[in-house]
Amino acid sequence: MEMLDEPPVPAAWVRDVLGGATGAGIRVAVIDSGYDRALGDARVLPGISFVDPEDDFALAQNDDDSDVLGHGTACVDLVLRVAPDARVIPVRVFGKVLETSPGTLQAAMLWAMEAGAQVINVSLGTRLESALIPLYAACEKARRAGIIVVAADDNGGGASYPAIFENVIGVCAGRFDSPFDFRFHTGDEMKVEVEAWGVEQPVTWIGGRRVVKHGTSFAAPNVAGIVALILERHPGATLEEVREMLAGFALPNADAPGR
Repeated sequence: MEMLDEPPVPAAWVRDVLGGATGAGIRVAVIDSGYDRALGDARVLPGISFVDPEDDFALAQNDDDSDVLGHGTACVDLVLRVAPDARVIPVRVFGKVLETSPGTLQAAMLWAMEAGAQVINVSLGTRLESALIPLYAACEKARRAGIIVVAADDNGGGASYPAIFENVIGVCAGRFDSPFDFRFHTGDEMKVEVEAWGVEQPVTWIGGRRVVKHGTSFAAPNVAGIVALILERHPGATLEEVREMLAGFALPNADAPGR
């Protein structure tokens, strides 16, 4: 499905509270399937791959950040539509299929921290109990370094790491009219705190095609872009401070679109 590629209109709070922030000076690492380099966007910095060319599930660091799936390209595009002056670093953990190992994800997250990312988008997760401790440790290292990790929840609503960690901003998918619209949940009502646009979400795919996709994977990058806007205006903001601002910018839960 082809769609007009018009930039979204920022919400009033972007203008009034964040002074028209655009993500300038903020680096966002998108841990995913890489990026379609044929699109030639200078805002997408040279990235890295942790996928062995001979084995999608073997960890091997190399420079091939090319996306053959479209998933990562979509996530990069979504970040930049919200934060157009941010810089994105694609970190490839998927090869020819949308599956990887927890060890590869952990290595990618640690690399992104060293590469100077202030925000890390993780549009994937796992339910493997063996992954809990190492992934939690990586997320905690990010938190202590002042790096905000945004992670997509499981599409089926089950527990997914790292989205459910308290040191991560977890995101589920809903239907909204703008990438700047979202709900913020508190208490025990949901496992993750943010519900963002991921139902009938227009994205850029391989070759620059505009298509419509569904899933938490495409909700999380909208939030990562919003976090980039916040960090532009509030450098060094802690995870809890970012959460407080997100809660303030969210749509009232009673009036927000349903899931």
